[in-house]
Amino acid sequence: MGITYRAAGLGFGFALIATTALAADLPSAKASPVPAFGWTGFHVDVGSGYGEWAANTTTRVPASTGCALCLDQVQGGRGFFGRVGAGFDYQFARQFVAGAFADGSYGGLRGTLQDQAANVTGNVRETWSWAAGVRLGTLITPDIFAYADAGFTQSHFTGSDLLRTTNGAVSGNSISGFDTPGWFVGGGLETALAPGWFWRSEYRLADYGARVLGDNGAAGRLDDLRVHPIVQTVTSGIVYKFGWPAMNPAGLPPFGVGDLVQDLIAPPTGPSLWTGPYLEAGAGYGISSADTIVKTAYGACVTCVDQIQGGRGIGGRIGLGYDYQLTGKIVAGAFGDFDPAGLSGTIQDEPAGQAATLVERWSWGGGARLGFLATPQILTYSKFGFTQAHFGGSEMLDSANGAPSGVSTHGLTTNGWLLGDGIEAQLAPGWFWQIEYRYAQYGARDIGTFSAAGQGDAIHFHPEIQSAVAGLIYKFDSSPVTLSNAKY
Repeated sequence: MGITYRAAGLGFGFALIATTALAADLPSAKASPVPAFGWTGFHVDVGSGYGEWAANTTTRVPASTGCALCLDQVQGGRGFFGRVGAGFDYQFARQFVAGAFADGSYGGLRGTLQDQAANVTGNVRETWSWAAGVRLGTLITPDIFAYADAGFTQSHFTGSDLLRTTNGAVSGNSISGFDTPGWFVGGGLETALAPGWFWRSEYRLADYGARVLGDNGAAGRLDDLRVHPIVQTVTSGIVYKFGWPAMNPAGLPPFGVGDLVQDLIAPPTGPSLWTGPYLEAGAGYGISSADTIVKTAYGACVTCVDQIQGGRGIGGRIGLGYDYQLTGKIVAGAFGDFDPAGLSGTIQDEPAGQAATLVERWSWGGGARLGFLATPQILTYSKFGFTQAHFGGSEMLDSANGAPSGVSTHGLTTNGWLLGDGIEAQLAPGWFWQIEYRYAQYGARDIGTFSAAGQGDAIHFHPEIQSAVAGLIYKFDSSPVTLSNAKY
């Protein structure tokens, strides 16, 4: 699993660079005029976003390497945050930009950490993190910059009083807050809005090191928790570029609202790359989080404190759709896709001392999308629609030693909705590269546990998933378009 999520994160950032570099090498891009402004200079940024974290946890005997509960489980969390940052970029070779930056994020990605052996749990929050690193990218157009970034990061998780999972009563024990260092990879897109002002959207995956936390308090030191969190975020915000001596000031020439509207509604001229059917295939990485409680078969809660279980993994995608270019700048379409997946997480019947690996086996989605043409060969878009996911059944294992318990769960299918954003860029006639972020929320379901003795507890399960996917698209009716035969 360690190799897969590292490769997925790196692949997302480098795929973004490869996409835009290839798009910039098309004949039409080579004919672009010399940029009207330079990207060299200092900048500041502010934005906000949403993230999810998944943390492998093991319960250990205090001051030893022995496990109290030996089955590794995945806890989870999610929430919103704000970000402020600053950096310096340098434009070189006319088309490429490199830079260094630092930023801080502040918010409340709330999740669960638990001492399962003692049946106590607490809500912890990732309240802040900071990151410093480098980025490298290419100018798709003189005013659109796509990049990959990587660097060092550190995050703070709060401590928590531990509550008894059966009734929410204070146990008298707690875990302390902790800081943990790590690394991150990501990728993003910046677009000029007005002189000096830019819009930025960025995906980031951060891996923080494992930490051991003590369960301390009135009952003494009960257990140690070994925690290894991984955080995935998506952020949007505003950037202001100060410029640099001897460089032209950053930004676009002044424009009026009327000119902007006229540009958006002007009909397309010449053949269209975008009108027609298409097929797509790709792969990516996702993180899930799911609110859970444990109930009896009759509906009364046994573990009454809501807890968040996590999951993560890689998946694939195949799909089809149809787009129609409405104007010279606007494209609308419908899509359907199927994702064979392997997002592996945890489901547990804590009162019974049992847990299992729960895997999202597949999902599918369908809906509509609306896009804006940054150039005749590059489409940025948003989409929304319906989705359905299937989670496989599992054999429950004894949390203390990982031995089969004789109890299992059935698989379940649950419906939901999705939102997404992405970018497509032409590679060659008919062929396009796509990168997409998607958020999906699914309805709550009760997962029953069964054994030879009959039905046991039911686990109330309410998942959401965010994923990043990169892939290839083939458009059947696409016609070669260049800046010389299309009005932009």
